[in-house]
Amino acid sequence: MKRLINILALIIAAVQINAQSTYNVIPMFSPELAGTARFVGMGGAMSALGGDISVMGTNPAGIGIYRSNDFAASLSLRTLDTKADFLGSSISSDNTNLAFDNIGIVFSGNIGAESLKFINVGINYTRRNNFRKEFAMNGWYADEEDNNLYSQQYQMQNLYDRCLPDLGNITSDSYWNPRYAWLPLLAADAGLIENDETIKYLPTDATFFSDDKGGVDEVDFNISCNIDDRLYLGATIGAQYVKYERYSNYGEYDYEGTIYTLENWHKTAGSGIDFKLGAIVRPFEYSPFRLGLALHTPTFYHLTDYSSAYIAGPDEGDGYREMATYWPEAFGEDYRVEYDVTSPWRMNLSAGYTFDNFLALNAEYELVDYSTTNMEYVDGTEMPDMEDEFESNMKTQHILRLGAEMRLDDNFSMRFGYNYISSAFRDDAWKYISPSSAITATDYTNTKDTNIFTLGLGYRGKSMYFDAAYQCAMQDADFFAYKDPEVSLPATKVSYFQNKLVFTVGVRF
Repeated sequence: MKRLINILALIIAAVQINAQSTYNVIPMFSPELAGTARFVGMGGAMSALGGDISVMGTNPAGIGIYRSNDFAASLSLRTLDTKADFLGSSISSDNTNLAFDNIGIVFSGNIGAESLKFINVGINYTRRNNFRKEFAMNGWYADEEDNNLYSQQYQMQNLYDRCLPDLGNITSDSYWNPRYAWLPLLAADAGLIENDETIKYLPTDATFFSDDKGGVDEVDFNISCNIDDRLYLGATIGAQYVKYERYSNYGEYDYEGTIYTLENWHKTAGSGIDFKLGAIVRPFEYSPFRLGLALHTPTFYHLTDYSSAYIAGPDEGDGYREMATYWPEAFGEDYRVEYDVTSPWRMNLSAGYTFDNFLALNAEYELVDYSTTNMEYVDGTEMPDMEDEFESNMKTQHILRLGAEMRLDDNFSMRFGYNYISSAFRDDAWKYISPSSAITATDYTNTKDTNIFTLGLGYRGKSMYFDAAYQCAMQDADFFAYKDPEVSLPATKVSYFQNKLVFTVGVRF
């Protein structure tokens, strides 16, 4: 079997092996509720009202509302509590981190023309996504129909049978044509599976742990205008920087101790660019009622994945048989692949109304179809497996945002917000590993609908202002350590509860 592992190293150098998954890229597409404390306090529902630096990322026309210059910077304190329930076993994890969420500036130019009132420009940095999260679960897997013990080794064996039907006939001259999945090769060399298709080690317990780090940072460049105080137009160019790191460890055990452990390291790094166009119109001359429309082009990402894995399986003697996908003598580094991703279009419709400078209301609806995501290698080679996976796993996401701001007096305001975000995953979504895949991390999570509640307070002085906001986000998910299409495995029921405080200081001049 060691000969096959050496052949694998040659295959890596010779051909492109699919190493991507729906679950690697989807989290970076959907921005979290982040920005200034005023924006967060209103649930991000400001696309028709405008007048806040963060709105250039949702409706660029909202910057056209400005009649003076504005500078703002924000810090946040975030706590994420994760609870995993699996067949009566419950484990909780939590993370707390401080982040620099926003810094931006808007320059307002009074044109003084008869129709063209203002031309405004702005630049804003936002911590678009925060991936920091720890997760743990334990329990034994069983088939839902007959409750028999089950193991990830079955998935390894099935892949082994699909991609290596004539294992004994492989020679050093044949590596240019076939592409072999990494996972069954690792498992075979670690002594977990063999040609007789038998599973020698059935677990009585299993554990999983993962640690995610990184995020997506975005810088928006905006230009907008005010026409007759009735029509506001804007455009934003967004530049994104992606950095994501993940470590995971899955282990199976029996009454005698450890059967095997499988560790995975993964990193994604890259950048993206998108364009946003927006408009706000007051359809009635003497009414404060506003309608907003924004269209976001796909984000065009150029990404690089780095991955490696390590497995330690049972030996007939003392100790373990070990194998890793990192061979400095073979190719000098972890597995590495560059590729391009085109995210879906986004459309935002909004409506806003103000009551005598006392109460402002905004409601908006956003639509994005994740099944239209496209991926290809940097040389233009398509990834048909990925296109099929997006179409079968993903669906249209619906986002509703509601926000309100109430002035308590000349200086103080109170804000409220609510978000409903439907799941982007189909109910039967699962992580497919093809016979030509370099994927060795088999776990995946299908997130469900999200509900976000926000509350904010603000103080406005002559030029300085201070805002604070609290955000509470709740989401459920189904986690699977692995998936074999031949059986129906129970999901680990996961609940996420996020608390976030945002503080903003700004000055208008």
